[in-house]
Amino acid sequence: MRTKLLVLAMSFIILPALAQTAGQKPLRGTPLDPFKFETHDQIAKTLETTWPGEAYASAFMNDHETFFVEFVKRQDHGNYIEQHAHWIDQTTVLSGEGILTYGGTISDAKEIAPGEIRGHKQVGATTQVVRPGDFVLIPPNTPHHFDAKPGTVLNYVVYKHRI
Repeated sequence: MRTKLLVLAMSFIILPALAQTAGQKPLRGTPLDPFKFETHDQIAKTLETTWPGEAYASAFMNDHETFFVEFVKRQDHGNYIEQHAHWIDQTTVLSGEGILTYGGTISDAKEIAPGEIRGHKQVGATTQVVRPGDFVLIPPNTPHHFDAKPGTVLNYVVYKHRI
């Protein structure tokens, strides 16, 4: 009899726990993103218009608490240097050729939000030519910026993961 009661009591503890792991739950409280499909043409149309006062355009596919995906179109000028304290950038070049400048320091650094630094002058950096299909992982606190090769446009997609 005690064994049956023990099994019954354990089922009241275990079954609710199993039910919680069976369904998808948000990691930190933000609801999971729903299914989404965007065509190439829809993304390209969004990237036709640059951000106000900027030389680049981007299209956010989602904006989750712990990650987001962004398609970006860069020109060959006017692109600022970024440094993120809390984000890992995983970037894949889709089209065009460009120059990635990374590392060193931002000499005219300005914090635009907590952990988000921007500037236009990078000292002691390394440059890397990027082409379609290339993948770049940029760790947190690494100054970086992408420019298209002169007279061209560079398109890439970046998965940003919050740490």
